[in-house]
Amino acid sequence: MVIVLITSVSLALKHVENEFLKKEALESGEDVSSVKLLSTMDAFYVVATVMTTIGYGNLSPVSYRGKLLIAIFSVPLIGRFGMLLGSLANMLLDIARVLTHVFIRCFGLRVPLRLSIDQSKLLKALAAQTTREYGAIDLNYKIHVDELQPFLKCLGGGWEKVAVSNLERHLEHSNACTKTTKIQVSELIELLSLIRANHNIAYEKTTFYSAGVLCFIWFFMGFIYYSADWTDVNSFYFSVITLTTVGFGDFYPEGFSDIMFWYFWVLLGCGSFAAMLSTYSTITHAQEVQAHALAKLRRAIGHRASLKEKLMESEMMIRTITEGEKSIKELKTASSIVKAREENANGRDEDDASRSGTPALFNTSDSQLSFQDS
Repeated sequence: MVIVLITSVSLALKHVENEFLKKEALESGEDVSSVKLLSTMDAFYVVATVMTTIGYGNLSPVSYRGKLLIAIFSVPLIGRFGMLLGSLANMLLDIARVLTHVFIRCFGLRVPLRLSIDQSKLLKALAAQTTREYGAIDLNYKIHVDELQPFLKCLGGGWEKVAVSNLERHLEHSNACTKTTKIQVSELIELLSLIRANHNIAYEKTTFYSAGVLCFIWFFMGFIYYSADWTDVNSFYFSVITLTTVGFGDFYPEGFSDIMFWYFWVLLGCGSFAAMLSTYSTITHAQEVQAHALAKLRRAIGHRASLKEKLMESEMMIRTITEGEKSIKELKTASSIVKAREENANGRDEDDASRSGTPALFNTSDSQLSFQDS
């Protein structure tokens, strides 16, 4: 479809422009055979500079119909090229990933994981872990961290390769506690998002470096090829300006061989550059997800810790109040016992005095003697 669109627009542009140039030559009385007409290669070149958004400007339509034709078809041309460039960038990214993984394995290094979360599997695993029905998950249910390995295996998508020590390290990084720490389901979801973002950042960084190497190769190829006609600085300048689709127009390819190389070089070079930019955008997005998940996890764990501290303070206050009430009760009991003993002692003295018929000169009261006047 893209080839048909490019061919149709190029041939239509060639016909419109040449008709205009011939008509102008006839009106001015010039020889039509001496007029420089637009060749098929030049027409394709103009359409290619429009489609890639480079637009050097050394060749452009001069007739009203040619300008109108380019203005109408510029949007579908750029859109189709964007789709083609996206497919090419994905293909180049796959090649870059394969080459990166081969390189990593050759040096005995560990290939980063690319984790994905299946929502249905996550809900089923959480429902099974919290012993609830599917869809009825208790977010406050607490799970031991060292019991999460079977849970991770149920998720699939690379999670079976994630070790529990990885979870503990992220929990410690989030100011959590030790290996036996229990984690709530709501916190577990944020922890999974954090681990996924961390692994995806590491995975995409390796892809970014590989895409950068491919991009450098195409820059270098353009630099080597065009340095035969220009200076090294101008050749490097042209390579960067072209593959970044800036295209000032002060330097541009000339001749059949240069333009044919330009087609091949721009397609793969722009694809590599787009792949590198796409990977960089993915890394940036993953870093934002990482920061958001880390902040939410720290906030959730901090909130739980503050609630625990408040609960401990309340329990301590209740214990203090209970102990105080118990002490007061014991004091009241002791005071009542002493008072009862005093009353019993006074009663016995009065009974003894009444039985003897003599007034009590002394009144003994619980180890205390008091003299009474007769």
